Amino acid sequence: MAQKEDSKYYKEALEEYKELCNDEEDVWDKRINDTGCYVENMALQLCHADTNDWRQCLGEMALFRKCWDQKGNRERVSTVDK
Repeated sequence: MAQKEDSKYYKEALEEYKELCNDEEDVWDKRINDTGCYVENMALQLCHADTNDWRQCLGEMALFRKCWDQKGNRERVSTVDK
């Protein structure tokens, strides 16, 4: 299982998130932040942007999925699949 401390993208995303908290949040950032998984989402995006290959971002994807499930987002968006 991937660990947050093992991901350079997670560390970079955490720094970006800290800066974001000091700035005015735009609508998109607010929606992502409300999921409780902003840093994990950003880490996944940074990894993909850097590698251009989702397969190289499986650790970041696992961290995002774990966060998503732990924060109850699957239930929150369950109406999307109906």
